[in-house]
Amino acid sequence: MLDDQLKLPLPEEHAGRRLPERIRPMQAAAVDAPFDDADYFFEPWWPGARALAFIESGRLRMTVSGLSDPIAAFPELRELPQQLVGDGIVLDGTLLVLDDEGRPDAELLRARLTGGARALGGLPGRPAYVASDLLWDDGLAWTRRPFGARRDRLTAVLPAGDRVIVGRGYAQEGTLVAEALAGLGIDGLSARRLSARYRAGLSGDAWLRAPVTPPDPRPRPTLALILRLPLS
Repeated sequence: MLDDQLKLPLPEEHAGRRLPERIRPMQAAAVDAPFDDADYFFEPWWPGARALAFIESGRLRMTVSGLSDPIAAFPELRELPQQLVGDGIVLDGTLLVLDDEGRPDAELLRARLTGGARALGGLPGRPAYVASDLLWDDGLAWTRRPFGARRDRLTAVLPAGDRVIVGRGYAQEGTLVAEALAGLGIDGLSARRLSARYRAGLSGDAWLRAPVTPPDPRPRPTLALILRLPLS
């Protein structure tokens, strides 16, 4: 009897094809400074709005804090399901709005998030979505799998597109990545432990955020340049 119980699948391992209505996102813990560690994956702390993207039966829905209908504010992202390899997918990432030169613009993002863009007679800027984690794939939860496996699968199911991309990062070299980010005007470093599961709420040591100090005046690089992360 005990052997049979141990063989029962965990709830999130059932092969059901329905995605959850909502997922409580993981929240990074703050640390004092960038660091080096072979157990962690380091990337920019993207200057945008946290967003979960649910793709089911070829349709997209998103959850963004403070927005009841994110797709109305970011209609250009409706094409995301056609970019993915597969279905029944949930992505965790960051929404950005780019100016005419391809630079993340906080004011344009705020206008879309607050509805001010419509008052101005349109939706300014060009939205982009940078995916950093994969939570579900093919109708199955991946949250119990290590981040390293989730990251590998993310790059497989999401080829690069014009608006939606997988963020670039590096394992082990946190201080070097932080130096490159400072030169690009990015003020935060994300560090994810490669062996960690996805945890709803407070992350513990699974996901950390370290401050980065850009020079003054702060540069405003394009998204393409940030993705290249010029390391020396």
